[in-house]
Amino acid sequence: MSTYVVMAPPEFDDVAGDPNQTDRLEFVPDGFSTLAFLFSLIWMLVHRMWLVLLGYLAVTLVVELLALAVSEEAMAVVAFVIAILFAFEAQALRRWSLERKGWRVVGIVDADSKASAELRFLHKAADHLSPERMRQSVRRPAPSPIVPRIGSEQVVGLTLGPENRQ
Repeated sequence: MSTYVVMAPPEFDDVAGDPNQTDRLEFVPDGFSTLAFLFSLIWMLVHRMWLVLLGYLAVTLVVELLALAVSEEAMAVVAFVIAILFAFEAQALRRWSLERKGWRVVGIVDADSKASAELRFLHKAADHLSPERMRQSVRRPAPSPIVPRIGSEQVVGLTLGPENRQ
């Protein structure tokens, strides 16, 4: 099973709202990304991760120039290690990029696939807002705060309000 982080865009209101809005939810898996390992640059471009792309190119350039000064074999090993490290952190960097754009985390789901994660999350959200629960929440009045008073004056701490001090 994989863990998926459910992220909603900035203008997203509520899961129980418009069903067309739920199509905009992003289910980001946690863990190693094979596509990010094999096609790092293309993967970042597809997910529109511009700052991550610039950072990746800068780090890769510096490390490969240092490795080139040592030997060509070292350059190949360093490129492989960078690709592996990026593949392990790619999804976390994707979540970070979405959060920078104003997206927010609305849930976490464990599932075997993305489709299964979507079903579990939306089913859980629908159960959470079932008609029985909505009726119960309507029946209960909102609790009103207890305001201590002496006569018509509000008590502040152990004294009357500031307007009555002399």
